[in-house]
Amino acid sequence: MVILVIVALGVYHGLQKRVRLTQETAEEHYAAGLAHLENGEYELAVAELELTLRLVPSYREAEEKLSEVKAKLEVQATPTVEIQKQAAASFFRQAQTFYHERRWENVVLTLERLRTVDPDYEPEAVEEMLFATFYSQGLRLINEGRLEEALRYLDKALELKPAQEDVLKQRKLAALYLTAISYWGADWDKAIATFSELYSIEPEYIDVKQRLYEAYINKGDLYANQDEWCSAEEQYALAVEIKPDQAGEEKRIGANRLCLGITPTPVITSTVVPEEAVSLPLGKIALAIYDEEREVYEIFVVYAEDMRWVKVTSLADQPSLRPDGELVAFRSRRSQKPGLRTMDIEGTREISVSASDEAGYPTWSPNGERIAFVIYDIEDDSWWIYAISSNGQGEAVELASGWSPAWGPKGLLAYTGCGEERENCGIRFTDEDLSNPFVITADPRDIGLAWSPDGTQIAYMSDHDGNWEVYAVTVPEGRVRRLTTNEARDGLPAWSPDGQHIAFVSDRDGIWALYTMKPDGSDQTKIFDLGPEHPDWLDQRISWVR
Repeated sequence: MVILVIVALGVYHGLQKRVRLTQETAEEHYAAGLAHLENGEYELAVAELELTLRLVPSYREAEEKLSEVKAKLEVQATPTVEIQKQAAASFFRQAQTFYHERRWENVVLTLERLRTVDPDYEPEAVEEMLFATFYSQGLRLINEGRLEEALRYLDKALELKPAQEDVLKQRKLAALYLTAISYWGADWDKAIATFSELYSIEPEYIDVKQRLYEAYINKGDLYANQDEWCSAEEQYALAVEIKPDQAGEEKRIGANRLCLGITPTPVITSTVVPEEAVSLPLGKIALAIYDEEREVYEIFVVYAEDMRWVKVTSLADQPSLRPDGELVAFRSRRSQKPGLRTMDIEGTREISVSASDEAGYPTWSPNGERIAFVIYDIEDDSWWIYAISSNGQGEAVELASGWSPAWGPKGLLAYTGCGEERENCGIRFTDEDLSNPFVITADPRDIGLAWSPDGTQIAYMSDHDGNWEVYAVTVPEGRVRRLTTNEARDGLPAWSPDGQHIAFVSDRDGIWALYTMKPDGSDQTKIFDLGPEHPDWLDQRISWVR
């Protein structure tokens, strides 16, 4: 109730101010009319008094004087062209004065009266002043938050100059804002979509940034009220990305923790490690788990020490842990935050690395300062590998044509690629300058590359025998060993930090699961189930660090 009273008082005082200004302007026109009457300039007196009554129709003295002047005109001859031009010139000078004083409504009234007295008086100058006045008045009304009135003035400006880009842009912004406001509190999805469009065009327009922030917060609150904490966390994260804010960040962290306390899929609760299996030998593994109900991937980190699962983020896949294990890079599948991003492994701080929705498959440099990734070029149907600072600053640098990159511990970059004529395809690795590639296998389907910790081997997967299996190749000799032999699908290898194990996924038991084996392919052991669904599994990856 207090807010409504304050708003009502604000509107009241605003109206009172406008009434006072209108009355003052009417008084000025009335005084000018009396001066013209005293000088015998009856036509000018009529024009001023009519303007007075247009502003204040109940101005009785002006109405009486207007009748008096018209009576004097009736006994006079028809005014000459010269008198009309004098009247028009007087109105033009008056309009110029109002224009310089930025009294836009007075400019319009005066020029309209000028056109009534003499429509042929300086038509180009009059039209130019009218256009500038309509546009300026429209901008003033926008700044005052009176967008519906502003649209009328902008439309008048466009009637005079239909193709004027600045006016067209301002009209579009005002119309979008009014549309977005119409959804406020009634449909948060549409409000967010419209304010997002407006934000993409002009982020500093009126209070668009604040509005978009609040819309995301309100949408998050709706999810929170329904205990849908993962969805709430996503909305709060979008809000904080638009406008960093402590209150919004606290909401996001709270929702994230509640989200972590809810098992997102039946997979985790139903995970049963077979008696003959062992837990992870050491370190922590990052992997993407498919949520069948929501049909999205979510990234988890599993700790070997207590087999604790921590959900890092939703709507994301292709995780790659930084060598020190503190950050994870991943491909975001969120419509509002696509591309490559990094986040600390507790899911509390997120950074954008590349906003391209075609970017994927990140891999860290040994010192953690850079990230290599791939971008698919639709136009020429090719993949390109780039590197960028891990903080997302600066421009990405093109490294090579290829896919499935993996940055090794000695600074060498391995990837799958072909020659300039798309021949001689296979796994390649570069020297320390990330140039001069050496080819060590001969199949473009050799993918999912992972370096051994000592930099002497690369594990990968391939289906060159008709079935996906895990292999390893020595560097630089190129000696290939097959590590799995199974009718099911095996792949996505990742070396343990001590080089004593290789993790991989397989559906050999009719359900996808994580396995480990020795580097020679022996002692293949199931660790835990991942679930029956693993769509686009060839496009995923596993990352294992200390």
